[in-house]
Amino acid sequence: MAPSTISPGTNIRNLVSELPIAADVLSAFGLQCSGCGVNKYETLEAGAKAHGLRVEPILAALSQARLSGRVPTIMNDDKRPHLGAPGAFARRGTFKSVVAVMSGKGGVGKSLTTGLLAIGLRRAGKRVGILDADITGPSIPRLFGLRDPLGIEKDPNEKPNPGGQTRPLFVPATTRSAIEVVSSNLLTPEEETAMIWRGPIVSGVIRQFYEQTLWSDLDVMLIDLPPGTSDAPLTVLQSLAIDGVVLVTMPQKLATMIVRKAANLIHTMKKPILGVVENMSYYVAPDTGARYDVFGPSHADEVAEGARAPVLARVPISPVLMDLADSGRLEEIDDPVCDELARALEAALVAHPKPQETISII
Repeated sequence: MAPSTISPGTNIRNLVSELPIAADVLSAFGLQCSGCGVNKYETLEAGAKAHGLRVEPILAALSQARLSGRVPTIMNDDKRPHLGAPGAFARRGTFKSVVAVMSGKGGVGKSLTTGLLAIGLRRAGKRVGILDADITGPSIPRLFGLRDPLGIEKDPNEKPNPGGQTRPLFVPATTRSAIEVVSSNLLTPEEETAMIWRGPIVSGVIRQFYEQTLWSDLDVMLIDLPPGTSDAPLTVLQSLAIDGVVLVTMPQKLATMIVRKAANLIHTMKKPILGVVENMSYYVAPDTGARYDVFGPSHADEVAEGARAPVLARVPISPVLMDLADSGRLEEIDDPVCDELARALEAALVAHPKPQETISII
């Protein structure tokens, strides 16, 4: 039975359940939360805001669809996101918090952890962006099913140079649940294209992604770092105004040793470690419920003690999670681990307050 009223506070999942055509209406606006894990938490107003849309045309279209049984014609202006462009001070995109996700060790699941954090924060109603700083080995676009190259627009607030040119800016890709993403894998049409760049170029690209992108005003910017303690991590730790670092580890002793190296680097740079996430922590057999430590016993507490930070979460090995990640449908995950991660990160950010000013895009 269709709902009697459709208001800004209407829950998206409930609406689609009662009025199936609502999913087609929302998709026509580019608001695809109706098909992802965020929809059971999000209202129409929050979903529209996350996608940079006005809620009034969406409500009008849904009301028409309820009466006619068809998706009405939608004006282009009503489905075009309104991003906050850099330039004049009042219009710069601002980040309330900037968090780097780091390990030092490859293959421990930094990108997956970044994705889960982003999804959990979106489910909590936060505006989230991901800067994929793993320039030569980017994974974020694949996790979210993003394939189209980044758009390029002129800086709307910059005066043209004598040649009539203005600085080009990247337009971030947007996931189904309105997480903004910039990645080197979205610079070319083919995701297998290798970025054969030396360290200084990699560092410059990271700065460009951060400073020369039409980011919206975000509650949290997550920066997915590559393995190691070299150029890319140093660029982020030294050059960007980050609020802290989330360390990702796994039970294997070799991984924990290398992660401790990363923790020492972060302490040397005088940046706070917000918490430790142990990925692939254990496996629960679906038939018996028995728990197996596939990579050995947990060392999360030891890593956290050395990092002088709490354990944010222990993420189990999950074939379902891996399938969603490999198929670009990570946002469809229905697992409390996302919410657990997001709540723990928000608590850690509160425990490490920063100066009142926000970070403005230059």
